This record gives sequence, C-alpha cells and structure tokens, in this order.
Amino acid sequence: MDFVTFVLQFLLAFGLSFQLPVIMYAFSQSGMTDAKFWRKNIRYAIIVIIIFGALVTPDGSGVTMWFIAGPMIGLYLAGMILVERKEKQTVKT
Repeated sequence: MDFVTFVLQFLLAFGLSFQLPVIMYAFSQSGMTDAKFWRKNIRYAIIVIIIFGALVTPDGSGVTMWFIAGPMIGLYLAGMILVERKEKQTVKT
C-alpha cells in the first residue's frame, strides 16, 4: 500500500469516526432509538468499533488499531451522555 493511499484511508476513517456522536444524536432525536438503547448495546458497539479499527489500519501490531478504536469508544460514550442529557431535559419541560 503506498503512502498516499494509507494517509487518505486513515483521514477518511478518522473523519467518519468523529461523526459518531452526531449520528447517535440524530437517531435519538428522530425517535428511532433512545438513551436506553445506546447504554444497553455498548458492549456490541465496542466490539464493532474495535473490528472497524482493525480493518482500517494496515499493520498487525494492534497499536494503530487503538489509535482509531480508542477515540471512537470515547466518542460513543460522549454521544451516549449527550443523548441522556437531552432526554432528561425533554422530560423536565
């Protein structure tokens, strides 16, 4: 794999992964899911995120896989907290 392809693939993967909280919020606001869904399925989400990190990275060491998977897990948690806070605000009003 040449360097330019690697860099573009890595940038695309990071760019898409940082949209995770926005996608979670959009699904929750449209009524397709709720905060309980995100909390209940966190184990499956972490497995999918780790597999995604492994598919996107070119080497087999696992270190670069965590460069993708680590921030995505954090973003999943941030999106989950965002959805829970928004639902609590909606219930109060």
